[in-house]
Amino acid sequence: MMVVLILSMAGIGLATFLVANHYRLVSADFCEIGPWADCEDVNGGPYSEVLPGLPWAVVGLAGFVAVFCLSYLKLYYPELDRKGRFVPLLLLFSVVGVIFVVYLNYIEFAVIHKLCIFCAASHAIMIVILMIIAWWQYAGRHKEAKADAAVTQNPDASA
Repeated sequence: MMVVLILSMAGIGLATFLVANHYRLVSADFCEIGPWADCEDVNGGPYSEVLPGLPWAVVGLAGFVAVFCLSYLKLYYPELDRKGRFVPLLLLFSVVGVIFVVYLNYIEFAVIHKLCIFCAASHAIMIVILMIIAWWQYAGRHKEAKADAAVTQNPDASA
């Protein structure tokens, strides 16, 4: 879970930069690598907002903050997760995040024909977070099933 915590912090940093760049508080001129890579065109263009005034970067920032909060609570306050809902919620947030990533990559490659390096980095982070959380969800259930099978096979061992 520590890896998810660190990755979400990196995502928060990237998304914060992208929000500031969208509102022209910081420049991303250094991101212009060639005709195919320009953060300013992608992050400031007509497809950069979900709704007027609400950039995709804010949605990404909110997603990374949610993942950070849940993974922080799971890691440092596990007693708050007595019902085991934090990991499924993390899985939900990361799945939704990756759905947005697929849509935004389509917009970048098929519509705008340009790539935002910082956007791509935040997309990669969300995909890795999903992979880790999905593995965690599977491994947790797998371990529980093994423990239940061991108790069923040898009921005296649990007493």
